[in-house]
Amino acid sequence: MRADGKADLVDIEVEIRAETEKAVQVHDGDTTCWLPKSQIEIERPRAGHSVPVIITMPQWLAEDKGLI
Repeated sequence: MRADGKADLVDIEVEIRAETEKAVQVHDGDTTCWLPKSQIEIERPRAGHSVPVIITMPQWLAEDKGLI
């Protein structure tokens, strides 16, 4: 956490494997995990483009899920 109280954010390149109303299951080549949509931002590919997608999340979440 930064001195101003805001979480450090990281961008992770992943493949979305499944999705529910509240979470997405992602795979980064090594790790598969569920991420709560309330904690992340998903940069979806434009029409006609495929995976991977970029997900922005707090660094602590990426560490907790084994993505970094």
